[in-house]
Amino acid sequence: MRRFRFRLAPVLRLRAQLERTARRELATAMGTLASVDQKLAAAAAGLRDCADQASRADGVGQLAKQLEQGLRRHHWRLQKQRAEAQQRLDVVRADYKQKARDLKALQKLRDQQREAWRLETQRAEQAELDELAAMARSVKAIREQAAERQTQEVC
Repeated sequence: MRRFRFRLAPVLRLRAQLERTARRELATAMGTLASVDQKLAAAAAGLRDCADQASRADGVGQLAKQLEQGLRRHHWRLQKQRAEAQQRLDVVRADYKQKARDLKALQKLRDQQREAWRLETQRAEQAELDELAAMARSVKAIREQAAERQTQEVC
């Protein structure tokens, strides 16, 4: 009996590799976005602290106001980075989804071909078994006829 062979196996391996690469890129993009989000949260907390301290009339209040201005600029740059990271994540996610769909389609084709091969193999085996059963019946019939002839000759 011949083994199952999927003719597009090299393409399937390539698509699986591309899907894994896209998955890693997606994870990296998600990590980048999470990192920027953490920096944004820290900057927002710093802004709140500076706003609280800026209400003081002494030198600490003046320093807090200047620091608050710097933190606002930093917060604005982080928001811009977050928008870029989100855009990159959206692109990478769409690429991953497409590659996953391509891989799934090839896997489905392979599974369908394997099932067709399995059914064909079962049909061939059943035909062989039927042929063997028919041969066994004919051998049995021949033996019965021979035994009948012997009993008739003896009588």
